Amino acid sequence: MTGVPLDLRPQSYGSPQQPQNGSLQTQNGFATARKPSRMSLSGSREKDKFLPFLCRYLSRKKIVMMILGLFALMAFLSGFFNANRDVSESTIFNRFSDAYNTSLQFSRTFHSQNDDISNIQRTLSICEENPPTRHTSIESHSSGSVSSHSNWCQNFAFPPPPPGDRRRPGPRPCPVCYLPVEEAIASMPSATSASPVLQHLTYFHEETSTKTEPHEGSDFGGYPSIKQRNESFDIKESMTVHCGFVKGCRPGYKTGFDIDVSDLVELEQSHDIIVASAIFGNYDVIQQPTKISEAARENIPFYMFIDEETEAYMRNSSALDYRMKVGLWRIIVVHNVPYTDSRRNGKVPKLLLHRLFPNVRYSIWIDGKLQLVVDPYQLLERFLWRHNATFAISKHYRRFDVFEEAEANKAAGKYNNASIDYQINFYRNEGLTPYSEAKLPIISDVPEGCVIIKEHIPITNLFTCLWFNEVDRFTSRDQLSFATVRDKIMARVNWSINMFMDCERRNFVIQAYHRDLLEHMPPPAAKTSSLRRARVNVPITVPIPVRGNTSSAKSSLKKNAVKRGKGEKRSRSRRHVKNPGNKDNMVI
Repeated sequence: MTGVPLDLRPQSYGSPQQPQNGSLQTQNGFATARKPSRMSLSGSREKDKFLPFLCRYLSRKKIVMMILGLFALMAFLSGFFNANRDVSESTIFNRFSDAYNTSLQFSRTFHSQNDDISNIQRTLSICEENPPTRHTSIESHSSGSVSSHSNWCQNFAFPPPPPGDRRRPGPRPCPVCYLPVEEAIASMPSATSASPVLQHLTYFHEETSTKTEPHEGSDFGGYPSIKQRNESFDIKESMTVHCGFVKGCRPGYKTGFDIDVSDLVELEQSHDIIVASAIFGNYDVIQQPTKISEAARENIPFYMFIDEETEAYMRNSSALDYRMKVGLWRIIVVHNVPYTDSRRNGKVPKLLLHRLFPNVRYSIWIDGKLQLVVDPYQLLERFLWRHNATFAISKHYRRFDVFEEAEANKAAGKYNNASIDYQINFYRNEGLTPYSEAKLPIISDVPEGCVIIKEHIPITNLFTCLWFNEVDRFTSRDQLSFATVRDKIMARVNWSINMFMDCERRNFVIQAYHRDLLEHMPPPAAKTSSLRRARVNVPITVPIPVRGNTSSAKSSLKKNAVKRGKGEKRSRSRRHVKNPGNKDNMVI
């Protein structure tokens, strides 16, 4: 007889044993249920005998000490491996702690104006500014004078902006004279520009931010009081101000606006020049720079900050590769963004690049919707080095006055109207007046802030810090707060901003549409075929005889007439182009 397959049940006393080879072994072809054997009974008796023996054995002092020693050794080894893991992470941040004083060298205690009522004490630690380590990638530098290298642009006359037409009624680019790339590189100053008055800038750091006044702000910005805001405009040789990232001394590491450790190491590298941009909320489409020289490709990194929403879209569309690069752009993913408004998140890298890149000398910021079409060396030479400037930004193409800009923002629904009114009234009470010729040589109070060209020195870093504090306190429309911060600093130190024409900005960047507008645009009209265009464009000459012989003409036309089928229609074109020189001839 052959064996009969049996259903396998979970193993228990009295159930068939599971063999190791996966088949059920039976004796004489049958699987029989067996009773508990004597071996199982003897095993239980051995267990009963073993437990008292074990207790007596463990009761000895030497054995107990040995077991305790083993436990201590295991605890030591686990702590050793955890310490190694911490050390490996701390070695990555060694340079961060050295540069930013994460050991919290000292602290200052500030009291708000209503300390007697609330008894709220705020302890703000100070994060030291990291002096940029100058990294010279190209050896040829000048003392800052361009005329010694070339007279390329000496006879260039700046033309007026071109007038609009029916096809392009808006603002248009105008010609700009750039030096050749090699000469622009040679004109880079060898020494850092002097910072007037301010020489040493530090930043506040506090683990928990407390909102003590009824105004806008954020945990990321630290809720500076009105008194602290006013004191930050009192320029001194050494200053400490709020400048975002208040929860830590290393921006991007557990501060909000968090960045991966590997990317933080990348941002810590030394560079003469960087180009930076950002896209948050998947709001724009990445634009690839063009006309970039080989020297710029080798020595100037391009960084694009994106949030997790934009990263997910880029990965789903296969636009982001494993190197975290899209064309020239090195992608930096930001986690734990501090604001719910994507445009306000974009102000963090836009205005605080000196905190994210502590070892960079020059930076060029362009908005995510812009395409750079001129070499970065040429831009820096044209708008900074040629004018011995440290900060450059273009003026608005139409408006000069902050009050007009506020009304335009309200009309366009750019922000809550009540918040805009509150900000403008606050500035008016501080003494802000409408723009007039009395402010010359200042040509405008309203910038077109999509491009910022900057040298990282203490005074320019202070300017962008205080500008960011206004954006954090009031509305995110940075055009409204620019003039207030600029005028307050310029009233105390000999420093100015190079505000160039908007048509010049349009010469080196091309503005694209936002993603939401692109997705709702109708598809482009279909192109007519070349054959159809050829048929339309070729004129057909029909000779008409002289007026005197009309009868013969009619008969010849009838003979040569082509018969049309039933489905064909008569030609709709009945227009004739008359030739005034010869009325007897006409061309259809």
